[in-house]
Amino acid sequence: MLVADALVLPGRLRGVSLSLRAGEVTAICGPNGAGKSSLLSCFAGLLEPMSGTVTLDGAPLAAMHPEARARALGYLPQTPEVAWDVSVQTLAGLGRLPWRTSAAEDAAAVDAALAALDLPAFAHRPVSQLSGGERARALLARVLAGTPRWLLADEPLANLDLAHQLALLGHLRACAGQGMGVVLVLHDLALAMNHADRVVVLDQGTLAADGPPEIALAEPVLEQVWGVSVRWLGKPGQRALAV
Repeated sequence: MLVADALVLPGRLRGVSLSLRAGEVTAICGPNGAGKSSLLSCFAGLLEPMSGTVTLDGAPLAAMHPEARARALGYLPQTPEVAWDVSVQTLAGLGRLPWRTSAAEDAAAVDAALAALDLPAFAHRPVSQLSGGERARALLARVLAGTPRWLLADEPLANLDLAHQLALLGHLRACAGQGMGVVLVLHDLALAMNHADRVVVLDQGTLAADGPPEIALAEPVLEQVWGVSVRWLGKPGQRALAV
């Protein structure tokens, strides 16, 4: 379990407490500036709150050895950078650095990550020659190649076309079904409604709603948090927003 207890970051989080369970897809939603990325960074151990703690399976995250933390938590920031113009395969291979496994095991993990993201044909292509969506998938492949117990991804669907969005969500659901904890920052509320097990809604650094999508993203919550009056149409799993 990944637990935040009374996290405070000046101007970003105001006493957020949250327990995330492995084996679920959790979507973190909220308006711009609500604290979504800050919360995810705290869960990844990259931001230290002014007060409050983050624990992983009961142990303080801050006390974990960096290598052990990197094996347990795979993090994809909102605007990841690539320092060198390496091939897609080499980029994905960087996700194996925290592990001390054989070359064969590393290659198998990289191949699996590339296959999951529809990238085998791009394996030897330099990152600089990729489109925005292809690059986003390659960066996520680097995280998946690390076979983390928890995947923490900040807007991983932002640059993907619809087909790849749905394919990725399907893959992440399969990962959750195998025990991985999947935590995604999402702006597309329909995708969160239809594909997440649980939705956490932040508003101005506080926890505004938390629960199954149909509860956390109920119409009164959308009006209160986003200031919009909309309706959900369709049946469960196929919901769409209408003004």
